[in-house]
Amino acid sequence: MNPSAMQRIIEIMRIDPDFYVPIKKLWLMLQGEGLAIDMEIEDLYQMLANDERFEFTDGLDHTSGFEDDPEFRNEIDREMETQGFYSGPRVKLASREMTAEDVFAAMTCSVARMNEALQGAWDTRPEEDPELDDQLLDILAAGQKLAREIQKLIEEQEHPPDKPLSSLTSGPSA
Repeated sequence: MNPSAMQRIIEIMRIDPDFYVPIKKLWLMLQGEGLAIDMEIEDLYQMLANDERFEFTDGLDHTSGFEDDPEFRNEIDREMETQGFYSGPRVKLASREMTAEDVFAAMTCSVARMNEALQGAWDTRPEEDPELDDQLLDILAAGQKLAREIQKLIEEQEHPPDKPLSSLTSGPSA
């Protein structure tokens, strides 16, 4: 890998809202920027795995359970990627420490992306399928509830319940 590609990976990983960035997302970004045109995704993974500056975690496989239908599996994978959800392993800069604020920001971003994807599923659902409508409505409601719960946790983090909000905004008492 050329040094500019490695430098770009480190830049991306320092600012990406996701601490564990999908390898495929990195690879596609490098491809789009012309920095890894002749590199296969497996080669990128191997190079990062051999570099102690990076840590890995297993990722999700959004196509799990559809092994019997490769065409449908590829369609799901493409659709998930257009929504920003990538299957496969994820990588993190070992030097990047996570703060509570970072974790909450990443959770907020992920839930927002998920809710956008769910809204897209609702908008493109087949008509005249009440069972599917009910399922999607339940999932949409759960996603919105999760977003509210995360927001509540963020607010509690910013203003702990044992400290009245007024004590944070008023000056010292005389």
